Amino acid sequence: MQLAIRRDSDTPTYRQIESQIRSLILEGRLPAGARLPAERVLARHLGVNRTTVVNAYRELAADGLIAGRAGRGTVVLGVAERAEASAEPAPVPLAWSGLIRPRLRSIQSPLVRRVADLAARQGTISLAAGIPEILTSPHIALDKTMGRLLDSCRESLLQDSPVLGLMHLREELARRLALKGCSRPAANQILILSGSQQGLYLVAQLLLEPGQAVLVESPTYVGALEVFRALGARLIEVPVDEQGMRVSAAEQIMAHVDVRLIYTIPNFQNPTGSVMSAERRAALLALAQRHRVPILEDDLYGELFYEANPPAPMRALDRGGFVLYLGSLSSVLGPGLRLGWLVAPPALIEPLAALRRTVDLHPSNLTQQAVCELLGDGSLDAHLAWVRRAWASRRDALLDALESHMPPSVRWGRPQGGLYVWCALAAPLNSRELLEEAANEEVVFVPGNVFFADGQGEAYMRLSFAHLSALDIAEGVRRLARAVKRLEKQPKHDGPSVGEHPIV
Repeated sequence: MQLAIRRDSDTPTYRQIESQIRSLILEGRLPAGARLPAERVLARHLGVNRTTVVNAYRELAADGLIAGRAGRGTVVLGVAERAEASAEPAPVPLAWSGLIRPRLRSIQSPLVRRVADLAARQGTISLAAGIPEILTSPHIALDKTMGRLLDSCRESLLQDSPVLGLMHLREELARRLALKGCSRPAANQILILSGSQQGLYLVAQLLLEPGQAVLVESPTYVGALEVFRALGARLIEVPVDEQGMRVSAAEQIMAHVDVRLIYTIPNFQNPTGSVMSAERRAALLALAQRHRVPILEDDLYGELFYEANPPAPMRALDRGGFVLYLGSLSSVLGPGLRLGWLVAPPALIEPLAALRRTVDLHPSNLTQQAVCELLGDGSLDAHLAWVRRAWASRRDALLDALESHMPPSVRWGRPQGGLYVWCALAAPLNSRELLEEAANEEVVFVPGNVFFADGQGEAYMRLSFAHLSALDIAEGVRRLARAVKRLEKQPKHDGPSVGEHPIV
């Protein structure tokens, strides 16, 4: 390898060396695998500083022409090796998990995800999802409703809605709330939501700081627990029995804990199906007034009564503006038509609306107009009457199947409304283990653990009858009963016992 250095050239010496070696390689006079002189040897041969040769070799290596090889020194690379060497190194993936705030890493229980995965399996009967369907309703024809809307107000459907929601929808909801015994709220006290879950989030975001205490029923709706956890609230549990939240227990807690919000589902509580008695509603409101604490009354299932109307909402008793009332049509029209509403004191509506603008700007015009159509032509009320009959029949089908197939180790109550039957399991049964055993029978339910803030609840499971036919309900319970009986035969161990929480 003959290299010539011109001392009088303006080209840096290392560039002269690099250029000449490059030409030798590209012309094939230095073939692939040829070994270049060691840096110190070439520097002495050319009469230059070793650093000059190092810089020349670095330029060639950066272009993929040469590379250091252990035990062989610096060698010329072949064409394939050059392409690989010159390719840009793959970027190191960003460690997103390290950027997520710690309290948000486990919002959703792994058990909830497991239930969803099992329910999605082909051939599985899901007794888990409380998802109603309206396609079989003789009173709801969505294609005709949407067709009328497109014919009559096509242009307005594509416009922004007021942040609070359409005025005529809010006025109709105010009228219907008055029929439940509430003093009729002004339309500007009602905020239309993209489902009741949004209302939970807005209220919690507006009223709570991380670490502040929220009084929740035990067990309670898993979606509420997820919202409160996401905002860093401290969850204080109050037991539930067949008459709803035990207000006497709440009173003892509030005597020692600075509670900032009370969350309750008084009608056909999710998951237990209990109905808070009129006496307890009045007592809870009085307790909140005494401690100056707001109540978030979640009435998602209030229209789904199968025997008698539930007691009047707590808002009907409220004279001091302590109750925030949350309603929704998702439980009767299906989750795809996401529409809920929040009734709040005037002082809260503007802050809630401002916060709502940061989330999704405004509610869907199309959904609101569709609901207005269903309210205006009487379809919704006719549908509700049909729903009550149809789902009462499905509830009875589930109760009959449980009675026919379940062993004595499983107990349950008879809900007067709602979408669920709450079951208690005697030892050695454990709802987590039963879930996996049931998956082998191609049936799924929701284990009780997910409804408790402390993660307990292995002694319970929730079954839904909302979206299944009587035949599917019966088959699902038969499969579940087989799993229960098989689990009972396994070696005994200390398990949860019935009675830790009341069965309703």
